[in-house]
Amino acid sequence: MVETAEAKQASRAASTLLLPALEFGVKPCGNYTREDFLEILSRIAFEQEFPNTGGKTLQLGRGEHVDVTSTARNPLAKSLLYHLRNLSTDAIDGQFDGVRERLFEVLRSQRRLPAFVDVAIDLHEWRFYGSADTDHVITTYPDLGTNRAFCFATLCIVAPHTRFTLDVLPMDANGFRAKREAVRSLLETAREYVSIRHVYLDRGFYQVHVVAELERLGVEYIVRARPSSGMKDRLSAGAETVADEYTMQRKRPPTASVDVTVFAVPHRSNEDEHVWFVTSLDVDSSTAKAYATAFRRRWGIETSYRQIGDFLPRTSSPTFSVRLFYFLFAVALYNLWVLANVLVANETRSEKPPISTRIFRRLVLTDYG
Repeated sequence: MVETAEAKQASRAASTLLLPALEFGVKPCGNYTREDFLEILSRIAFEQEFPNTGGKTLQLGRGEHVDVTSTARNPLAKSLLYHLRNLSTDAIDGQFDGVRERLFEVLRSQRRLPAFVDVAIDLHEWRFYGSADTDHVITTYPDLGTNRAFCFATLCIVAPHTRFTLDVLPMDANGFRAKREAVRSLLETAREYVSIRHVYLDRGFYQVHVVAELERLGVEYIVRARPSSGMKDRLSAGAETVADEYTMQRKRPPTASVDVTVFAVPHRSNEDEHVWFVTSLDVDSSTAKAYATAFRRRWGIETSYRQIGDFLPRTSSPTFSVRLFYFLFAVALYNLWVLANVLVANETRSEKPPISTRIFRRLVLTDYG
């Protein structure tokens, strides 16, 4: 069991790696201070509010006069958005790269990182309802009433108690070239912090150029495949599993091919279907199910996305610097929530994190807004 005092100490220790490190370019003569921006950011992230609502609520809590019926933008929210719009993407990336550096300094000093980790790469789409011509907005599959989104590629550790998001890369396109570059960049950054054992990728990355890049990088990988007729022909009638050599090919320019192992296992809920993968690992029919089970651990990344959403402010802003800052802020808070649970891990071995995201938010809000 984790005592309240210990949870509070761990949560606040984690939060000090982030909030004091953020800068907004606030001028000394401005109407609002850096601390004002930290308070409204904390509130809209922890409560998943729009800045306008968060600004009004925060100022009401301070006892300031606020016209709650006004349709005009709240001055504090307006000032925050003005400063975020004027931050360069390099400046935003630099701030949150610094937060990651401090996070891993703590993990290394506490000896809380495994010697080798499995990681998963996936795409997070933040749905957008404005113009398709907006900078950094991509066209994607229809969902939630739109086929437009800001898209971020992420790389996460998939071990149960250390599901840190190691890197985030904005995606300006969703073709194979953009995905290949994202995979390369994410893995190169991750290797600066951890030793990678296996890389898991979902079907969105099942493209020959992406798999060829994984081969070039020398990582061991499993990619969920979209089975071709050539793959399905390898599954004999009545067979539970199959594992065989396979050549992925793209015959249209730019052409490419890569030799892999393809394997399939029965679908867990549909007995008439199989789930297919390609891999660089030495898989045969006797080990295919074990590797498929290992791949399922990548679903931890889906849990991570939901929990990152627990810290994501709401916004309708079309400005990319605002979206980037909010998303990286949410990822940083998520990572620090994971860290808080790592810091109290010696007290409990429960599969469920001892400090929930809601409790973490409440403990941090005690100090910041």
